[in-house]
Amino acid sequence: MADNPLAEAQRESAGASTFGKYNFQFHWALCEIIEKHKQQKEYALLIEHHEDVVIAEGLNASSATFEFYQVKNKSAKFTPANLTKREKGSNEKLKSSVLGKLLESCINTQCEDKITKIGLVSSSGFSLKTDGDLKLDVIKVGDITEDDLTTLTDNIRSELGITVLPENLQFIVPNIQLKNQEDYVLSHFARLVDKLFPGALCNPVNIYRSVIDEMGRIGRIEYDYKEWTRLLENKSLTSTQVHDVIIQHTKHPCVDDLKNDFDDLASDLGWKAKQKRGFKSKLALIALSRAGFMTSLDIELTNLFQASHDKIDEENYSDDTTYLEALRSQAIADGLLARVNNEDELLLEIIYCLLKAQ
Repeated sequence: MADNPLAEAQRESAGASTFGKYNFQFHWALCEIIEKHKQQKEYALLIEHHEDVVIAEGLNASSATFEFYQVKNKSAKFTPANLTKREKGSNEKLKSSVLGKLLESCINTQCEDKITKIGLVSSSGFSLKTDGDLKLDVIKVGDITEDDLTTLTDNIRSELGITVLPENLQFIVPNIQLKNQEDYVLSHFARLVDKLFPGALCNPVNIYRSVIDEMGRIGRIEYDYKEWTRLLENKSLTSTQVHDVIIQHTKHPCVDDLKNDFDDLASDLGWKAKQKRGFKSKLALIALSRAGFMTSLDIELTNLFQASHDKIDEENYSDDTTYLEALRSQAIADGLLARVNNEDELLLEIIYCLLKAQ
């Protein structure tokens, strides 16, 4: 089992205990993963794990990269001074500054070289001077004027000993606003479905509720996980899970056509109604899923079954029953039974491939 690249003791876990306060970071994070889903990227979203929001791009432990975000819902804009201001705690010990806390989560950690973006998100924006006085929604280190950059760097050097701010640090002003965040995310889910499945009918409210409920669940988990697989299963919201929710609440004409073709095939095979209903439902789910978002596993599996299918000439068989049995025997000979969970899934993949080829 692969090691978890993020398996370090968390510097703070209070965020998970007070998770209900952070509605804004939920919705901002949803917007981020919706954009990744549009681009058909595989991802895993973690809430209150090392940082407010961590997004893994990729689901493989060895190749995944990470984006670390601190999400702030404040009324005043952040300045170089209050970004690096350190308050005194009850024992007179200085607390981490806002920027210092974010950088401490990322710098000198075992996953530092895999972090592609370090983002500080503020609903009220930033009062940082930029070269050319540009009004930017994403301010990178190279955009900041020398005076403000010197203030930030000097204060962070004093706090953490870091002499140069990382190039992947960004100060982000979100498009989503506090007053309309639910409607904003709902509309983005509707647009996502339209992009994935043009002409489809969906229920964005049910999609939103299912996903937001799961985010609440994972955000309350305070355990650390040494194994990457267990982290994904217990503490993350993955692109696969989001896509499963989407297809459960979406209908598309392409699936109706496939279901009609299956009805004809099942009739020729002499299947009874009970067997037909269960299989038809599974076929519809796999068809809709692959119509909109093909994971790397989906692509590999589809290609393997297509290659096996191409070895059998339909013209050599007088009926669908013997033709399907020949396809099944060939798939087993090609070792494809080991790539699925059981014989039923093998038959499902064979029939899906057969109907798509028609």
